[in-house]
Amino acid sequence: MKHPFNYLSLAALPALASLLYFPTGERDYLCFLGFLVFLRYLWVNPDELFLLSVRKAATGAFLLQFALIWPCLFLFHFLAPQANPMPQALGISWAAGVIFFCLYHSWLEWREAGGLE
Repeated sequence: MKHPFNYLSLAALPALASLLYFPTGERDYLCFLGFLVFLRYLWVNPDELFLLSVRKAATGAFLLQFALIWPCLFLFHFLAPQANPMPQALGISWAAGVIFFCLYHSWLEWREAGGLE
């Protein structure tokens, strides 16, 4: 049987942005190396339980982003009324969603592997 392609491994593509460190010398680009953790899913066979755990983690991350964007918008607006609060609010809510997705999906995988018996 042919091994199906796991699309979650495509989440490792933002790690290519870390290559911008070499021409610019800015260390901020090295933070993108954290996305290399998704390369391990190239070798994972996406069965029904895996897809269900990805769906659960993605739904939770989306809901967290949706719930976090409005308080962040108001907070950054009141901290600096003359500035645009959207970049900071989007950045924080997106980062919180990605971190939540990674942690929750890892916990679901650990539980599936027999970590909680």
